[in-house]
Amino acid sequence: MSDVNYQQSHNLGLEKARELAKQWVEGAAGKMGLSCDYQEGPEQDQITFERMGVKGTMKVTGTEFDLQVKLGMMMAAFKPMIEAEVSKSLGRIIDKASGQA
Repeated sequence: MSDVNYQQSHNLGLEKARELAKQWVEGAAGKMGLSCDYQEGPEQDQITFERMGVKGTMKVTGTEFDLQVKLGMMMAAFKPMIEAEVSKSLGRIIDKASGQA
């Protein structure tokens, strides 16, 4: 197994971060063919997602996105591409919401 870990700090607050996480689920996660389950909490949301060879979670707080992905043996070869896509897709929506894009 191979892991992809991505953390991104922000100062958007939980409500805005929640909106962005839902955008990510609808956009990038859908594009990657992930089946997602979104659980809202009072101080932290958690998204669990999977598809064949990929399983992970994203924790969403008022100050950080924390993405942890486990890649199966067949998907491990695509780790650099997956890391780049996660960074690009999540980074883009955070930057846009922060007024940096």
